[in-house]
Amino acid sequence: MAVLLTKEQVADVRQKIREVAERHIARDGPQGASMRAIAAEIGWTAASLYRYYASKAELLDATRAAAYERFSNCIEAAGQSGADLWDKSRAIGDAYADFAFREPAAYQLIFAFEQDEKDKSPELRAAQARAADLMTRYVREMVEAGLLDGDASEIAHAYWAVLHGLVVLQMAGKLDPALPFDTLRHSAARLITRGARADGASGHAARRPSPS
Repeated sequence: MAVLLTKEQVADVRQKIREVAERHIARDGPQGASMRAIAAEIGWTAASLYRYYASKAELLDATRAAAYERFSNCIEAAGQSGADLWDKSRAIGDAYADFAFREPAAYQLIFAFEQDEKDKSPELRAAQARAADLMTRYVREMVEAGLLDGDASEIAHAYWAVLHGLVVLQMAGKLDPALPFDTLRHSAARLITRGARADGASGHAARRPSPS
């Protein structure tokens, strides 16, 4: 007779499956990763794996949603680190880079792969929306406080594009090793901030001009 697992045990097993799947998908891509290979690493047959995830698409969806949530948890915690908006924005940039280098497979699942909208579960859509909100909320707060001037979404995307580009280049070993990553990151963010800085914030921003 099969042993019935509790909800907590099922959740633990699903998490273990996602951890293995995350590495396979990041390494081989959504098309190259196979349920059989994922199951073999766990020591199962593919049939056992299908008891927890009905398809590879479902597993990919759940694995990406979980990666998004971990990423968002880090960004949200950084955003609660202090009342000063410049300090908060710097903490968010630090948290973003820390997550990328600490969890490169999860970072790749979040930003290197995409799925058709029809294949996304409500959980994945919600996780993506949460991450997008957290990546722009602090910039909206800075614009509303008069520290930056311009469209908050455009400024946030500029910060993100530069930070993501530097992260990817660092992961690929393409950056000059003589230039510390954080120095490049803060310099790039400083340039964006200078372009978006509100005139009335020039004194404060000049002291701490590197949000990300």
